[in-house]
Amino acid sequence: MARVVAAVVVCGTAVVVPAAPPATAVGAADATAPLAAPPPSAGVAVRGAVAGPEPAPPAAPRTAAPQTAVAGARMPALIADGLAESSHSRYVYDGGSRTVKATVRTTIRNVKPDQGLMYYFWNSYGIPVPKGARNVRATSAGQSLPVRFEPTEDEFTTWATTSFSNLRYGQSRTIDWSYTIPGDPIRSKGYTRVGKGYATFATQAIGDPGSVSVEVVAPEAMEFTNLAGEFTEERSDGRRTWSTSSVTDEYGIWSPVSLRNPDQADTTRVEVGGEELTLLSFPGDTKWTTFVKKRLTDGLPVVEEIVGQDWPGGLKEIREDVSPEVVGFAWYDDQQEEIVIGEDLDEQLFYHELTHTWVNGETLEGRWLIEGLTEAIARRVVERTGGKVERPDVARDADGALALNTWTNLTRDFRDVDYAVEDYAYAAAPATFEKLVADLDDEEFTELVSALLEGESAYEQPGDKHVWGKPDWRRLLDLLEDRAGVEDAQKTFATWVLTDKEKKQLPKRAKEREQYFALDEADGEWEPPQGVRIRMTSWEFGRAAEARKAIGDTPEAARRIQEAAAAAGFPAPSDAREEYEEASTGLDYADLVETMPRVADVTEQVSDAVQRVRAERDPVTELAESLLFAGDAADGAVRDLDAGRLDEAAAGAEQTVRLVDLARWVGILLVVLVLGAGLLTIWLVIRARRRRARRALAQDTPERSAHPGSGAVGVPAPTGPYAEDPGAGAGSGAGSGTGVGSGGSGPAESGAAGSAAAKPLPSRSGVRLPPPLLPPPTGPWDPDPEPATTEAAETEAAERETAERETAERETAERETAEDGIERSG
Repeated sequence: MARVVAAVVVCGTAVVVPAAPPATAVGAADATAPLAAPPPSAGVAVRGAVAGPEPAPPAAPRTAAPQTAVAGARMPALIADGLAESSHSRYVYDGGSRTVKATVRTTIRNVKPDQGLMYYFWNSYGIPVPKGARNVRATSAGQSLPVRFEPTEDEFTTWATTSFSNLRYGQSRTIDWSYTIPGDPIRSKGYTRVGKGYATFATQAIGDPGSVSVEVVAPEAMEFTNLAGEFTEERSDGRRTWSTSSVTDEYGIWSPVSLRNPDQADTTRVEVGGEELTLLSFPGDTKWTTFVKKRLTDGLPVVEEIVGQDWPGGLKEIREDVSPEVVGFAWYDDQQEEIVIGEDLDEQLFYHELTHTWVNGETLEGRWLIEGLTEAIARRVVERTGGKVERPDVARDADGALALNTWTNLTRDFRDVDYAVEDYAYAAAPATFEKLVADLDDEEFTELVSALLEGESAYEQPGDKHVWGKPDWRRLLDLLEDRAGVEDAQKTFATWVLTDKEKKQLPKRAKEREQYFALDEADGEWEPPQGVRIRMTSWEFGRAAEARKAIGDTPEAARRIQEAAAAAGFPAPSDAREEYEEASTGLDYADLVETMPRVADVTEQVSDAVQRVRAERDPVTELAESLLFAGDAADGAVRDLDAGRLDEAAAGAEQTVRLVDLARWVGILLVVLVLGAGLLTIWLVIRARRRRARRALAQDTPERSAHPGSGAVGVPAPTGPYAEDPGAGAGSGAGSGTGVGSGGSGPAESGAAGSAAAKPLPSRSGVRLPPPLLPPPTGPWDPDPEPATTEAAETEAAERETAERETAERETAERETAEDGIERSG
């Protein structure tokens, strides 16, 4: 917690006496005479600092964190009270004795004229010196002056005061001061440090503007940092001198400075996140090095986890310096890629500065947001790693209270700094941020921080990487409400952050957000046009309303497109979605108004066609659809629609519908064809079987043999109504038979003993038919005839075969004719 230190300035004694008698006691004054009242010192606590947008040399701090602060006391110029002052201060670092030797030459002049019987004179003067300063001396005109010490409100500063004879109007006196600054031990209560290769102290020169100057002298190997004023550098005889005459405040010059020799610092290398960092500590201060190294290795992964991003780097060096002890803040300098922290082993401060590698002026806008978020993260890291968190109390009506959006960046020379404001804001900023995220768990907090640092907009889907500019408090408020669901965020902002003018934007914001969310609902799953989202992100609510008006009814058309595509089970056309979501200008909106209704109509047409194809039908119709490639036609229409080829998509949908309608009739035809083919097959099978039966019958009725061994070819006796009774005409052992005609008995043919006469089949005319001669079997199942031995034999066999076939065919035809006649007569 910063301490506000103020030293009472004992600037001297102004005595007012009557003109006669001309003298009075030193230090006495007429009760009615005006006195030179000693104003308070400007020595105050600085809680932290962040350089503003003004250009600054690389040594200027860019970001800072709270730090216990102290300051050297300064004496104001008193010309308004009748005393003109000028001074020149010189500080020389002595490496041998490890001290800083200071000399100060002050010249004062009484400019308060006598008034009637009254006149004014000065008889004492003092300067602030560090407590513990040794060998403090004052001389004037070659004579030593007595020096006494008086306390101040700053326990580390004292007043060295000297006395002299009365200084009347128009008179002046030059006083030369000298003293030695030994420095205080590391991590002691004092804030002045002088050691091997380093020194930190406050330089001062009190006087009127244009009448003050400061010089700092050190070996050439040492580096110099000042935190106020503009110093120039000169080199001579192995030494470097930094000097300034620029006034830093109303009292003259006050600037803490730091001297260090990097070659004499203890150096430690640490590998972090794939990069090597250099730790520079005071010689022999191993405790500081161990502290920083452990926090880097153990704490950095926790910071990465809480922030939700890998360490961005941008850091080469972490330096131990006592400057933070003097000016009241540590800092991260992205120009020099270094962190400068004090000797105090403050892990909350360390994590604050380490987090600044993520959270800084390059990633966020607004000092309170940068410092508030950084400290909120640091506190969570300390809690996660088992440390103790300091949360200073702060009230909205405390001294220095202001709307946090008016907390501006400090300038490099720290002019016109209101230190009460600094104390208030450094406490209020993290308190406000923690109040906003109090109900978020670790995962939700990380998602919020990551989205903010990524520059996401609440009006985009998480992860979208549009470039929306540097996030500020507006982006944070939107993300808190829309992503994190913090309901009372606006109230907290109104109480702690916003100015009266900014509060007036909130009702308009609420009204336009209501219209925006209505639009977002109307266009379904698609994002509203980019131009609308940009205006909402940047809080340009008037232009957002104009954009909404320009797009007309296209959100409803967008929803029709999505619903039609979803009904048919295909994705909404990507070309249409891209055109809708990326529209950002008036011309884009005009195109949407013209094209989106047409896209919706065609999408519904294609959807109907696809649904017809996918509708469940009888198997025959679905088979017909496949044969007609109706599904391919539908897929082609979907592809054309997705690519924005609306005419082709519409034609494809129409073709699909025609094919689906045709498939019904094609299915009926298929049924007819299948049934006809089946009947034809059955008929052919039956016919083939009948033919095979007839051939089998013909093969079973050759000419009956008379008797075995007779050598005659016989025909088997017919069966049926015309067959002769078996055994008729048989003789004992004779084996003779009698033929029977249709009209009675006829003479029998005699034959040789043991032979039987064949009985020819009757015919309708009563004429006996010769027995059929069947041709030899042919076909793929018949054995191949034995090859003829000669060409003549082959020819003869062929002729015989032909003759036999012709005879057989003729006889078969005659027999079939006879059979038909018998069947009809029967």
